[in-house]
Amino acid sequence: MANHPEVVAAAHGQWGDETLDCLLRDRVALHPDDPAVADPPDIHLLTGRGPEEWTWSRLDQEVDRLAALMLGHGVGRGDTVAIQLPAGVELVQAGLACWRIGATAMPLAVSLRDRTMTYRARRGGARTIVTSTRIGGYRAAAVAVALPCFPTVLAWGPEVPDGAVDLDAAAPTPDEPAAYLARVRIRPDDRAALLWTACDGEIPYRHRDLRNAGAEATGATLTNTPGLTCPTDFPEVVPPWLRSGCRLVHPETREAIHPEAGTAGLTGSGRTPRP
Repeated sequence: MANHPEVVAAAHGQWGDETLDCLLRDRVALHPDDPAVADPPDIHLLTGRGPEEWTWSRLDQEVDRLAALMLGHGVGRGDTVAIQLPAGVELVQAGLACWRIGATAMPLAVSLRDRTMTYRARRGGARTIVTSTRIGGYRAAAVAVALPCFPTVLAWGPEVPDGAVDLDAAAPTPDEPAAYLARVRIRPDDRAALLWTACDGEIPYRHRDLRNAGAEATGATLTNTPGLTCPTDFPEVVPPWLRSGCRLVHPETREAIHPEAGTAGLTGSGRTPRP
């Protein structure tokens, strides 16, 4: 209990009034044209899609678009959204889109399959999942569609299966997140993320728990070294990146192609110093 994020944050006086989306908006306002996040160079081996790199302005636009699509499919403040995507721009986008509308992001390792996914979805209250049509040889979207726990499947990639929403083709309602946020206030005490231990223990984080989490990022580039599905490592990547405004990169994903690789494809190799 002494190491619970709420206790640690309270002990250090780390209670900010802002949500995590406020950090993103600050970055966009300060450095809209700076590089923000990049795919692994070989992401096509997993998803069939070429690598992309987004500026802070582009990231903000893509987050708004996905947030609008989530709202259009019934996701709102207090809801939990499962995310099963390889490390890259779309994984980051999905988490940020949840935070924009007050939903809880529940990232799942790409190695998880239907039985464990069903357990965690039901335990965490997730009825929506954001995923890819394929992750290596695994047809993630088709599997999700077949699971009763996910009435709504939002999928990136080619050949989206029947029953899933094609995120590339879907047209969100303009300004929907802005209109929604005019009516609904997202609070620092709202739950931001739900992560899982290897033994299926759930660890929730509020916005205020993550706002000041992790060591400060001092380099121009932060490589996603720990896995974004790991409860002890997630706070070491996303909050420092948002606070510093550095470029978040993901290394090659070859290890993630095989199910036995676990979350190896979500790891990297350290930080690049500022020039």
